[in-house]
Amino acid sequence: MNQTSKVEIKNYRKRRLSSPMSALPLPADEKIASLAALIAQHKEKECQDNQYASVKKVLSLLGMGVFIGSSFIAPGILIAAKPFLDVKREEDSESWKQFNSYYLKRTLKRLQKEKCVEIQEQNGEQTVVLTKNGKRRILKYALDDLVIDTPKKWDGRWRLILYDVAHNRKHLRDLFRGTLKGLGFYQLQESVWIYPYPCELAISFLREYYGVGNEVINVIAIKLEDDSPYRTYFHL
Repeated sequence: MNQTSKVEIKNYRKRRLSSPMSALPLPADEKIASLAALIAQHKEKECQDNQYASVKKVLSLLGMGVFIGSSFIAPGILIAAKPFLDVKREEDSESWKQFNSYYLKRTLKRLQKEKCVEIQEQNGEQTVVLTKNGKRRILKYALDDLVIDTPKKWDGRWRLILYDVAHNRKHLRDLFRGTLKGLGFYQLQESVWIYPYPCELAISFLREYYGVGNEVINVIAIKLEDDSPYRTYFHL
């Protein structure tokens, strides 16, 4: 990849999406949970000192379905004094013990103020749960962290991404195209982009993120006619 392309990608990653997050569809909670788990793993590698209780780490645990009682936000709220009912609840408790309690409460209060979490009663207990805003924040973090691993050796195959997004959803098409550019894909034609390395997981995420699953096709090509310009672009 040439130096100009690297600069373009760096500049793209600094820009925020031009469309508000609320305009994008929310995927199923199962997908949110899997993305939250990836974020948690990323943060674990990024910083070993977990006591600070960063917004991203706390949201990722909530997105994974880790239980936490409302007393962490508002100690004055009376909650049912129930023992842990199963092993999972005990494991959930251990997950939160990694944080300094002061920082955890402060982060949860901040998230409540930003309407990313709210207190709901579930099975007689008042618990902290994600709101739609919180789920969208997780999606944003997942997009910010989205990378495509580069293997040591190219397998000689080209990945072609073809899409045909309806005209009345032009804003989603533009966002999808901009993200491909930001990730370093090379544009072959108006709606055809190329990449040399496995990128199925990234494309699958973008399909759900932008709600264009049925309008995007991922093709793996063994050979392309005169691919020397693309080899030069990707330094292959």
